[in-house]
Amino acid sequence: MIHVCTPAAALLLTGFAAAQPVPTSACDFDGFNIDAQLAEVKAASPAYYGCATGKCLPMRLRPGDPVVMNRSEGDWTCGYLVARDGAAQGWIRSNHIRPIPADPNPPVTAFIGTWLQESNRMRIRASKTAGSLELTGEASWHGRRGSVNTGEVSAVSAPQGNKLHFQDDACRIDLALLGRFILANDNNMCGGANVRFWGIWKRAAATAPGK
Repeated sequence: MIHVCTPAAALLLTGFAAAQPVPTSACDFDGFNIDAQLAEVKAASPAYYGCATGKCLPMRLRPGDPVVMNRSEGDWTCGYLVARDGAAQGWIRSNHIRPIPADPNPPVTAFIGTWLQESNRMRIRASKTAGSLELTGEASWHGRRGSVNTGEVSAVSAPQGNKLHFQDDACRIDLALLGRFILANDNNMCGGANVRFWGIWKRAAATAPGK
């Protein structure tokens, strides 16, 4: 969920909205997969979500925040926006983002490192099998009254271009490497109820390829 903006931030966003019309149509789509186009924010930028209610709600994105692009309407792009305090489907000015080019054939070492998604974690390292990589990961879902469901994965696979497919019993996870991000998809069978490895993962700051 998106946290409520501070009064100061709300005033700044209100001023921006007065100067530039905000989309009134809903930015809704049925998720995304690892073939989606990823972009990053070029400079601190207002964005808007929840427009289906008739009044868009503001969120603020920082330079480098990822955006999964879905479609464009006029000067705006509808996509999956990831901010420091949450994520949502919403609108951002198209000229405030730049697509992240995918290396179709990165070296195997480019995948290696620790990847984070909020409190979830994946570690990719070299496997004993030449040309293959080992994935270990943990994810959790926090429900009401302190309930927590968890999931773990451990599997080995060889990259196909910038993509990896891992199978751990019934759990299937697909990954696509895009710069310092990984797009992930799973079959919703990698742990307890609502536990997912789906989404955008960012390389841990202290992690570099090959470590």
